[in-house]
Parts: sequence; C-alpha cells; structure tokens
Amino acid sequence: MNDVEVDAWQVPILVTAAIVLVEAGFNLILRHRGLGPPSQRLRTAGFGVLVLLTVTVFVAALGPTRADQLSSVAAAVAAVVALWLTYRSYNTAIKRPPESPSPGEELAGKSAVAPDDPGESSHG
Repeated sequence: MNDVEVDAWQVPILVTAAIVLVEAGFNLILRHRGLGPPSQRLRTAGFGVLVLLTVTVFVAALGPTRADQLSSVAAAVAAVVALWLTYRSYNTAIKRPPESPSPGEELAGKSAVAPDDPGESSHG
C-alpha cells in the first residue's frame, strides 16, 4: 500500500476546502429546514473547533521539532502585540478628552469655550 503524507503547503488548501464544504452543507441543511442563521454562541463554538482542527493538522504536518520552533516565534509575536496594546491602553488612560458642557449650560446662554483673558468679551 502507498503511504499518504500531507505536506505543509497542502494544509491551508485542505483546511479551506473542508471549511467551504462544511459551510455549504450547513447552509443547505438550514435552507431545507427553513431555519435562520445559527446563534452567535454556536458560530463561536464552530469557529473554535475549526481553529483546533487547523492547529492539530498543522502541527502534525510540521512535526514536533518544527512546531516547537514555530510556537516559540508565535509566542514572541504575541508578547510584542500584548506590549503594544498595553502601551496604547496606558496612553489612552492618561489622555482624557475634554469634558463637554452640560445641556443646561448651553441653554442658559453660556459660552462653551471661555475666553483666554477674563477681561475679554466673547461677543465683540
């Protein structure tokens, strides 16, 4: 018998084909039964299953040594992204937007922007 091996370049093609076939079958079943789209929770669970399947097939195709090297690179990239998001969050927390005047102040005829010099008039 011939041994069938999956090369690394074939993994994305096979996973994409599986996703298209599963989605097409799922849509046919829903149309046949006259049901609407599935709930958000079901779609999220389905996406999680597809991610696990993709990772499993990808690791199996690469082998344990290369998958270990790839996971180290992915962890480094994730750490850099987490650092950047933390920095952005910190900057957003420091820079607060200016407060807008309350609706009662605008109706009373007060100016939303005070003049720079207290002796200045905003009407002239």
